[in-house]
Amino acid sequence: VLGLIMARSPAKKKDRGSQRGHDENEVQQSKSPAEFFAENQAIAGFDNMGKSLYTTVRELIENSLDACESVNVLPDIQLNIEEMSQSQFNVLRGVTVKKLGNNETGTNAPVPDDSDAMTTTQGQKSSNKSNETKKSNRSAESYFLISVRDNGCGMAHDAIPNLLGRVLSGSKYGVRQTRGKFGLGAKMALIWSKKSTGVPIKIKTSHFGASDHKRHESGDDNRFGQEISTCVLDIDIYKNRPRVIEHTKVPNKEGWVGTLFEVLIAGNWTTYKSRIVQYLQQLAIITPYAKLEMRYSNRFDAKKDMAIRYDRRSEQMPPPAREVKHHPSSVNNLLVQQLLERSKCKTILKFLSTDLSSVTPALAKRIIDELDDDLDESMSPADVNDKQITRIVQLLRGSDQFKSPDGSCLSPLGEYNLNLGIRKVIEPEVVATARDRPGAYEGHPFIVEAAVSLGGKGAKEGITVVRFANRIPLLFEAGADVATRVAQSKIKWSSYKIDHKRDKIGVFVSIVSTKVPFKGTGKEYIGDDITEIQLSVKRALQSCCQQLRTHLAKRNALRDQRERRSRLVKYIPDVSRSIFGILDTMRKRKLDEMNGGSTSLSPKKRLGRSQNTPIRSEDDVDKKNAGIIEKLEKDIITEKIIESHLLDAIESHGAIDGQSASGTGTESSSGKGRFGDGRRNNTSVVVAQPLFLSPLYHLPDYGGDVRHPLFTFRPFKNLSL
Repeated sequence: VLGLIMARSPAKKKDRGSQRGHDENEVQQSKSPAEFFAENQAIAGFDNMGKSLYTTVRELIENSLDACESVNVLPDIQLNIEEMSQSQFNVLRGVTVKKLGNNETGTNAPVPDDSDAMTTTQGQKSSNKSNETKKSNRSAESYFLISVRDNGCGMAHDAIPNLLGRVLSGSKYGVRQTRGKFGLGAKMALIWSKKSTGVPIKIKTSHFGASDHKRHESGDDNRFGQEISTCVLDIDIYKNRPRVIEHTKVPNKEGWVGTLFEVLIAGNWTTYKSRIVQYLQQLAIITPYAKLEMRYSNRFDAKKDMAIRYDRRSEQMPPPAREVKHHPSSVNNLLVQQLLERSKCKTILKFLSTDLSSVTPALAKRIIDELDDDLDESMSPADVNDKQITRIVQLLRGSDQFKSPDGSCLSPLGEYNLNLGIRKVIEPEVVATARDRPGAYEGHPFIVEAAVSLGGKGAKEGITVVRFANRIPLLFEAGADVATRVAQSKIKWSSYKIDHKRDKIGVFVSIVSTKVPFKGTGKEYIGDDITEIQLSVKRALQSCCQQLRTHLAKRNALRDQRERRSRLVKYIPDVSRSIFGILDTMRKRKLDEMNGGSTSLSPKKRLGRSQNTPIRSEDDVDKKNAGIIEKLEKDIITEKIIESHLLDAIESHGAIDGQSASGTGTESSSGKGRFGDGRRNNTSVVVAQPLFLSPLYHLPDYGGDVRHPLFTFRPFKNLSL
């Protein structure tokens, strides 16, 4: 319960002596969490009408993703947004609203003369029209019926009211990677619905529980619950508890799967349409194993209807994240006190080695010994006082004897899925992905995955940064984010043959952690003040750029080869014509010689002959000339054949250059080619396929590693790892 001081005027004056220094105009009041977030909705992302619509859509979709991934089902999510005007909303609700009348003219009201009336009409005609337009725009609110359907695990019948109608209650408060930011989710959508429309939410769900899992494992292929639950739910803001309007369940004869969530809220589609579309696009990148559909319909203007669909590209889902215990370097006084109160251990030694991670019994005993006589190994956790808690916390946080938390509990997307997601949505010319080694800050593990793409659908010149935290898109406050800062100021793009001003560069950074260090109340960006995360992002991006540099070098070499070939091919007709003209002139001169002409060289050609040039006999020259003349007369040598030979020479030289530039082998096809039958030789280039290897830093070293300059291959002893 949040305690706040509220001021009000006193009903009765009291004796100052009895107040003991307290102001008689102040009274102590308390507010429930639901009431606090209803009054401070901007903290949860409900800043305005448009942002409230966007946040509602995002929270419902992410809840659906969690429901599917919890039972290892490939998500199929359908989002429907139906916009209606205020009058249509009133008809739907059965509400009749009359406008307040204006009694501006009366019997004693002065009547202006004709000249004044004409002046007023001409001077205020345009301003009155614009004012009326602005007033109508401000008064006309839009309402949206939002429904989200998924194929996940559903919700248990008895748990629905508390899951959706009690703020700050949920199952995501442990130490593990989760999508949630505040633990509000659909509860804040219910609060906003109550504030903006007064309409309760409606849920239809079928829970796939433990008994259904056993039935499925025994051979039943049906993945649906035995019952369908329907719940119409409201919330008591002041008591922070659900108010159930309807709650029924019927046998699931139709094979219903998943959950259907419906909510009616006020919003603004015009200002946040692009944000919702952008969110779905980026969500398709970070969840390529999901099928996403959105349909928007407008009841008063059907021309604005639209639909978006992202089909599933991958069937490989990341493994679920695991909950872990608190690391010693992440604790504080309050947390240790809570752990001591909830601990089931009978001794403090057992508590330290059991309820905390990376603390072995030997280390726990050393910690107790460091505390001198304040603690005893057999002391009960309930007997530890505040001073002892402070000493324990200082010792835990100040020691470097504990092993850093690894990333085995996290669930990153994986380079394979990230590559597929980018190729599916952006369709770039080239993309490189990388994952940095797991790191830790303040006792919380994190993993950074990154990708850099060039070109693509709708890409703009310069650097475009796309950010994800725990596999959810971050759309706002990008300028202060660590990914943006590193991409724009910490990476020397020119070193990797990339022009960061003219090339269309896409930078994708995904960070997963048990505690994402968001900044600001909206939790929309990660600051660059955490050195460990900043360096990890930089290393991942540099690894991507290194891959691109090799590719770009090959691409530039092939581009230069194509340009050189184009220039040479351009002059083939002229060169062929000139060579054939020279040969034909030789043929004509030989005919003249045979008819009695001179066969000696001209004086200029005699003088031009080098002293070192060997003089061939006239018989050799005559034989060669006779062979050429014979081919010319038989049309074995023509201008077209010379052109063909030149083109084949260029292609042959280009194939050799292409092989050296791309580093791949070429295999000539069978046949004589253009030299023999007038057809060009075909070459098939073996294109290398990318191979994605997941780095397994957390696995033990059994020996027998196969080491290579680019990777280390470690065999498994237990395939279940």
